[in-house]
Amino acid sequence: MPKATFYTHVADADSFTCRLTARAAQAGGRVLVWSDSAEQIEQLDQALWHYEAESFLAHEIWQPDTPMPSETAVLLASGNTLPAIPADTTVLNLSADFWSSAPTIPERTLEIIGSGLEELADARQRFQAYRRQGVVTEHHNMNGKA
Repeated sequence: MPKATFYTHVADADSFTCRLTARAAQAGGRVLVWSDSAEQIEQLDQALWHYEAESFLAHEIWQPDTPMPSETAVLLASGNTLPAIPADTTVLNLSADFWSSAPTIPERTLEIIGSGLEELADARQRFQAYRRQGVVTEHHNMNGKA
């Protein structure tokens, strides 16, 4: 059964995104970090190259209009249309997109939300959309946590 996990009140989204991407990759399987901004993906690409100098998180930027690379576990991508992906892909969603309405609903979706009222309102809508589609949802309030 698909599962969506929401992390709200995240103070440092860039750092948290790097940590969560690394943790999802360590759990095994493919990870797709999705944004609606190519600029955000470029910034994340640079952040991942500098994240924890003693470790290495192999990743690449994927253009969704090309075949999905099969050798790289972590893919970064952006666009205005959600791509069809293998169901066993973990999606870390940095956009306002509803992955519950994607061509294939991922087995695992991770949502990172800050503390802004608009961000939280958008997240509530996505949370409800996941539930309506029968996706198991969970929430972690990161207020005051690293």
